[in-house]
Amino acid sequence: MLVEFLPSGGMYQFSYQFAAALAKAGHRVQLITGPEPELAAKVDGLEVRSPLPTWHPNADARSVGLPRRLRRVWRAFLLLESWRRVLRELRRERPDVAQFGELRYPLDSAALLVAARLTRPTAVVDVAHNPLPYDVTSKSQSVQKGGRLTRRLLARAYEACSVVLVLGDGPKRDLVREFPTVRRVAVCGHGDYSEVLSSVEVPPPSAASPSALLFGAWTKYKNIPLLLDAFERLRRILPDARLTLAGPVMPDVDLAAISARAGAIGHVDLRPGYVPMAELPRLFGAHRVVMFTYETVNISGSVHMAYTFGRPVVATRVGSMADIVTDGVTGLLADPDPESVASAMERLLNPATADRMGANAARHAEQQSSWSSVAARAVAAYLDR
Repeated sequence: MLVEFLPSGGMYQFSYQFAAALAKAGHRVQLITGPEPELAAKVDGLEVRSPLPTWHPNADARSVGLPRRLRRVWRAFLLLESWRRVLRELRRERPDVAQFGELRYPLDSAALLVAARLTRPTAVVDVAHNPLPYDVTSKSQSVQKGGRLTRRLLARAYEACSVVLVLGDGPKRDLVREFPTVRRVAVCGHGDYSEVLSSVEVPPPSAASPSALLFGAWTKYKNIPLLLDAFERLRRILPDARLTLAGPVMPDVDLAAISARAGAIGHVDLRPGYVPMAELPRLFGAHRVVMFTYETVNISGSVHMAYTFGRPVVATRVGSMADIVTDGVTGLLADPDPESVASAMERLLNPATADRMGANAARHAEQQSSWSSVAARAVAAYLDR
């Protein structure tokens, strides 16, 4: 049984593809989530069910003041009720493995502790996308949540797991460093998006205009100001270059400031809001390179998405980005400063360079990011108890 509370967005897409890969490997799998899940195609051995009263992650993300406070209280109640239903499902179904995703809130960590104690001998597994969850709601706090209660509950939740899965060697090192008492940590990796995205053929990068794309939630740790500063420098060299920012806007980002800065630079297309999966082939196909000017990162699913569409990437040399971006092969790693990022953008907007690295990226997605290998590593970790 895989549990993903939010029924759309990157985390749900990850969980769905993980569940489908386990089912294709011959396991009987249930994916438990919230209402109207984004992906629910029929896969033999996989049942997607929606008993949880949760919400889609980008609904009313920009509400402020009293409406936002009331919404947070209501969602806290819904999350508590969702955990109650999850515990009921676990006690009724008694799966061999109960796998959870990101532990976003202290309530998640505390509830996982309860699940681990009440559902033995079920193996309780967590996929730690980020060993310390990111804070995407506050403009004043640091990128990663570091409160004492958060860390203490996370440590106990990780300790209670039969195994904690991570997406790469870098996140594994981070988790073991931050939480040395965790019993077992295993790398499962991250698959590509070829099976859930449209089969429409996407043209090579050179077919697009000299344009760059930032795709995904606009949030503090993605360092959009750095990207805009770099693009301003780039336009002095390539006046026809264009930049698109597409994705939902999180509360820790000042949309008005970004809009004003983008307008002053020019040639910046802002597309705030969730992008449905059916629109992704056209979006990626219209751009030559995909940008990741992050402050920190573990493993980004959006990099795998770019590779699936044969797009090379420019990424800042931070966190575990080098685990997935091979410098000079599938993209370019740049120092996190405007001049370095602008220089890397200029190189990859060259049509021949973009095509060469884009082809390498597509091969990487096909040969080294298969969901079947993710499922195989996960099952080996489940059994090695």
